Amino acid sequence: MRLRWLPILLVTALLFSVLPVKSVQAVRGIPGSAEFGYGARINLNGPQLEQGLQLAGALRLDWLTIDLSWSALMPDPTAAINFSRLDLVMKAAAQNQTNVLFSITQPPAWALTAQGPNPNLVSVLIQMLNARYPDSFQAVELFPGANTIAGWGKTPDPMAYWNVFSIVKTKMQDNGIGVELIAGGLEIIEDQTAGSINEVDFLRGLYQAGAINNLPVISLRYSNITGQPSDASMAAETRVLRRYEYVRQIMMEFNQGNSLLWITRLSVPDGTINSAEASTKDPVQQSTWLTQAATQLRAQLYIGMVVFGDLNAGDPALPQSKSTNFSAGSHPFAKALREIILQNNPGNLTTPPGRAKSDAFIKLRT
Repeated sequence: MRLRWLPILLVTALLFSVLPVKSVQAVRGIPGSAEFGYGARINLNGPQLEQGLQLAGALRLDWLTIDLSWSALMPDPTAAINFSRLDLVMKAAAQNQTNVLFSITQPPAWALTAQGPNPNLVSVLIQMLNARYPDSFQAVELFPGANTIAGWGKTPDPMAYWNVFSIVKTKMQDNGIGVELIAGGLEIIEDQTAGSINEVDFLRGLYQAGAINNLPVISLRYSNITGQPSDASMAAETRVLRRYEYVRQIMMEFNQGNSLLWITRLSVPDGTINSAEASTKDPVQQSTWLTQAATQLRAQLYIGMVVFGDLNAGDPALPQSKSTNFSAGSHPFAKALREIILQNNPGNLTTPPGRAKSDAFIKLRT
């Protein structure tokens, strides 16, 4: 019966489809690009939204990531959608020439089937976003944390995820939607996490379900992390940065060496896993850790893009992220990241991605 909403959403998507066609722009970090992409997250419903957007322009980011709660955006599919905050963010991204990655999370109950999110409704949502934001919307990550109950909404299942992903991918191609479709947002977790599947086993399951040659970009999330960036992953502790090497091994096992990894959430050690690391809550130590991580990650040719932290605080109604909060520019890594990004764009320092076309800034009406 949930499909009764599909005609309404299709009409909405068709209304948006009369907007201009997406323009072509340089996109760092995607398949085919030789350039590394640097990103940060804006929390749509968090405080200091406008300050965070101003910081995004000052940093000259390649990527702005938005965790887009589908259930918050469209709690009732028959009601008008409030795009005000999202429009504000997307207008700033377009002015700054910053590419946007939407991470679609929390599917509403009306969009769920017994196996997971309804792929037809997911496709309509993406079509709607693509039509409304043709300039900056360049990639979409489907249901990050798909290997966990929290991310998938029920017991994770690689076959069910691949079914949704493959149908959405086909419909995007049929509709001429050229944004990158990013798979998984796989959480780096302990091997014995109840109700979840570790990231390497989940990826193996995706390939076995039919995803070979169909996952050009696989994303990872480090919501909890320990150790130094150079520490090797061990059987006793997998939640270290270099866990990406194990994920890469699975990709190579299935002859998927041309695929890329994106890291769409990167926390810093905070003492949760190892109490001796509590001192790393100090912003200066966090900046040192992230700077070392940035150097290490950029050296991996199979890693295309990393989201290094949050430009503003998270929604106070939700569990708080352990990613670094740049506090609208006051965190020392904000300055370090700007310098790293400028070094990444040595031939285009006058108008690199992320520089605003205008100093004008639209304030959100309340």
